[in-house]
Amino acid sequence: DNSWLRRVLLLLAFPIVAVTPFIVQLTIKRCSARNTLFLHKHNEAEGLYVHIPYCRRRCNYCDFAIVPIGGGSRRGGEDDDENGDRRRIAGFEAMDFDYKRALLNEIRAVRESSSDRIRLRSIYFGGGTPSLAPPSTLRDVVRALVGPSDDAPFYLMGDDVEMTIEMDPGTFDLAYLEEVKRIGFNRISLGVQSFDDDVLAAMGRVHRVADVRRSVDMIGQVFGEGDANYSIDLISGAPGLTLAKWAATLSEAARLRPRTSHMSLYDLQVEEGTAFGKWYGDAEDDDGGVRMPRGASSSSRQALPSVGDCAFMYSYASGYLHSRGYEHYEISSYALRGPDDGSSRRSEHNQIYWKYDGSWYAVGLGATSNVHGVRFARPRALSDYIAWTEGLAENFSRDAISGDGVTRMPPWLCRIPKVDDDLADGNDNLLDIVMTRLRTSEGLDLDWVAEHGEYGEACVEAILRGFELALDLNLGDRDTGPHQKYGCIRLNDPKGFLFSNNIISNVFVELSDMDSGDPNLIVRGS
Repeated sequence: DNSWLRRVLLLLAFPIVAVTPFIVQLTIKRCSARNTLFLHKHNEAEGLYVHIPYCRRRCNYCDFAIVPIGGGSRRGGEDDDENGDRRRIAGFEAMDFDYKRALLNEIRAVRESSSDRIRLRSIYFGGGTPSLAPPSTLRDVVRALVGPSDDAPFYLMGDDVEMTIEMDPGTFDLAYLEEVKRIGFNRISLGVQSFDDDVLAAMGRVHRVADVRRSVDMIGQVFGEGDANYSIDLISGAPGLTLAKWAATLSEAARLRPRTSHMSLYDLQVEEGTAFGKWYGDAEDDDGGVRMPRGASSSSRQALPSVGDCAFMYSYASGYLHSRGYEHYEISSYALRGPDDGSSRRSEHNQIYWKYDGSWYAVGLGATSNVHGVRFARPRALSDYIAWTEGLAENFSRDAISGDGVTRMPPWLCRIPKVDDDLADGNDNLLDIVMTRLRTSEGLDLDWVAEHGEYGEACVEAILRGFELALDLNLGDRDTGPHQKYGCIRLNDPKGFLFSNNIISNVFVELSDMDSGDPNLIVRGS
């Protein structure tokens, strides 16, 4: 049964936009220690992702787990009038109260199910738009996560732990940003997306370029011109985006002051179920290669750039940002190099996702955790998530744990054998590693694969057979050091990265052809 392969190949059609790799959702409600194949380790630091789902509205390309609130936040949106809509604000505050309580329930369950506090190397608040949450909500959640008391499940491994919060231009003022800093956040991820107002409007974004400039200026005021650590997101391939506009966008980004320490560049993906999916899902190229929208009102909408233009945008960005001092360290990620020592301002949190044994916790609506090989995705609907956390509060209270003599383990730490042979396929871990590592500039260490107890040399040989395509087309390299048997394979920048989906798919096909009856080739469970 190669359904796992079909699932991965479908995923490979789209870049990883939300920095979570291949998701396997385990629908496990409850398990006990006697049927758990997992022993929690505390010797390594973890990452932590916290999902805040609020958005002013759903953008035309978005299929994330969000809750549109309109102008409900006190900082609101474009619909706010001078006096504000008290009923709308009250509705948002009630929802925020319920969501914060749900988060605290999940955080409490993490603590009650762990014998020790868990060391963190990074915290990332994503969304959604976390900057729409009241400062009191952010403060209470951070305190519940890493507060000084033993009731907090996590602790920071040092004073310089990276704490990132996603913020949208136009959703915060100077006082809010100062409060964010006091809470402990030391890195901002700013959802810029474009430096062209027409392109922003076409994507359904609320903010405009003037909001971006004001936001960057405030970041400099609060964190200091020389100390500001912030990243920006940009989207290529958007409706109405020309090669000239893309070049201007990158130029604007590189000239920001204070300088942005990091950029994440994503090619627009037309997802089913989104507004763009409705308008462009079956778009056909015209004579010039651009993809025209369909529908009765299509004449008022901009065309998507051609596939060739999108490829050029990717290649141009790699070359241009390299010339401006940025390291292209992952397919979609660029980090500013230090002017003197060449050090790089990479995202500490995102690198956990790309590690060989990367492990991270997650809390919040739709959030996916990967705790030492056990992946778990939380409910994506707000009512379902709240109900799920109420069940956690009941099952993982101290009284419940000690009352019946059964040591319960939460679903994000459980793996029950033979729940689903497809989901339990041990190849999933290796597929994750291949996919994420070949997206990085360092590539995949084949000796690590060979020496790993679950994989071995037969898997290395299969990977090499699949990677021959990259070598034959000069899209990748294989380096073998003096103390390495198999060496390292990596894709070239930018052409190898451009064709990464094809190369990785080829590797997956070779892995799928291995004899599933040999326990040395494919391991069930992990």
